[in-house]
Amino acid sequence: MKYYLKEEFLHDNNAKNAGNKARNDVEVILNNLGYAPLKVLVDDWYKMNVLNAQIHKYRALLRVFKRLKKNDDIVIQFPLLHHSLFINSLLKSLKNRGVNIYLLIHDLETLRFVNDRTLPFRMKLRMKLTESDTFHSVTGIIAHNPIMKSVLVDKGIAEEKIVSLGIFDYLIPNFQEKNGLSKNQQIIVAGNLEQEKAGYLYSLPAEPAYNLYGVGFDEGRALENENYFGSFLPDELPAALKGGFGLVWDGESAETCSGVFGEYLRYNNSHKASLYLASGFPLVVWKQSALSHFVLEQGCGIAVDSLYDLKATIENLSEDDYQTLVKNTKRVGQEIRDGHYLITALNKFKVR
Repeated sequence: MKYYLKEEFLHDNNAKNAGNKARNDVEVILNNLGYAPLKVLVDDWYKMNVLNAQIHKYRALLRVFKRLKKNDDIVIQFPLLHHSLFINSLLKSLKNRGVNIYLLIHDLETLRFVNDRTLPFRMKLRMKLTESDTFHSVTGIIAHNPIMKSVLVDKGIAEEKIVSLGIFDYLIPNFQEKNGLSKNQQIIVAGNLEQEKAGYLYSLPAEPAYNLYGVGFDEGRALENENYFGSFLPDELPAALKGGFGLVWDGESAETCSGVFGEYLRYNNSHKASLYLASGFPLVVWKQSALSHFVLEQGCGIAVDSLYDLKATIENLSEDDYQTLVKNTKRVGQEIRDGHYLITALNKFKVR
């Protein structure tokens, strides 16, 4: 049998929030592939003390894992929503029983905080128990890209058990194709617009113009070349987006991607990149980001070192060049909306 771990609270009033879009899409794709949900239900452990919460989550996971049999497959989205310090021992036990365990990585704290010297020891210990040790206990791992894969290999994870996703899929119900795109339209910025993650929005050069969508933007500090459209539900956002490119950029500075979130782009695939491509918009990415390799190989966007270079880079694009980017974006976007990248990654495990 093929399963995926479906994590739920017994009383969840926020199951459809925007933060769950990536995970929800994975579940839809897996359902379509014939995977059955293996539901782990927990009480609101945020209201418990640390010890009781860990015991509660351990028992809930143990209860559902007992249903798995030899040669069963289970896909687990990582990190777990219900973080458990005992996940490594639970997965080791599953593997010893002959269950095939596949992790799909969404985030890696060890890479997000790789340059943070101020992390408390308790957090470092938790990351070791829930990340580093866990990767040795599974059958296969789906990393974001070849750079993330190489980092995991450097940490001692067997190369043959890791495949690269390429880019996250993004399902869009009732998709409507965008027409009439041109290179001189506004740059789209969507997602978390809070200062810590998108502080660069308050220090952009005067050109080009930007259309902003999301939460956390301080409208009182908006620049003259910024238009803020508010926030939208994930499935409604693609139709609301207007512009010529979608921007993937994080950190305080418009000159380079910096800070915890900016540096993390060296390793991870931002989910907003999938939103833009699935919606039909070519990308603007940081030249030093892991995602830049995918974008340039697929011809679905441009890469810059600094947002101060963006105006000139766009001006140097001919309209024919831009329309080629749009054409390639439509091809990649169709694949993203079809779940192509997760399906391909899972199939790679089957042929090994």
